[in-house]
Amino acid sequence: MRGLRIIPAAALLAACALSGCEAPGIDSGAARELQGQVAEVAEAAAAGDYEAALEDLTGLSARLETAARHGEVSERRQERISAAIETVRLNLQTELALQK
Repeated sequence: MRGLRIIPAAALLAACALSGCEAPGIDSGAARELQGQVAEVAEAAAAGDYEAALEDLTGLSARLETAARHGEVSERRQERISAAIETVRLNLQTELALQK
């Protein structure tokens, strides 16, 4: 049941940081790619596989950094997405700790 709390956090990440492929501050291709990675995080968390979700989140962070370096994501948007990623990461780490 605890894993259900991660889904809203991942949804928040997608909605708040990546919403709208045409949103200012993010290239539409990068947005689609990042949204796909957010979905992977949410699916792993929903299945209770928090370690896989954390791995997916690490991949999402790396892709975000690459997108920012290539000018596909503005600095402001990168900061918002990074903050949301860290919120989800903390939730996932908490869930892992509770399993032990």
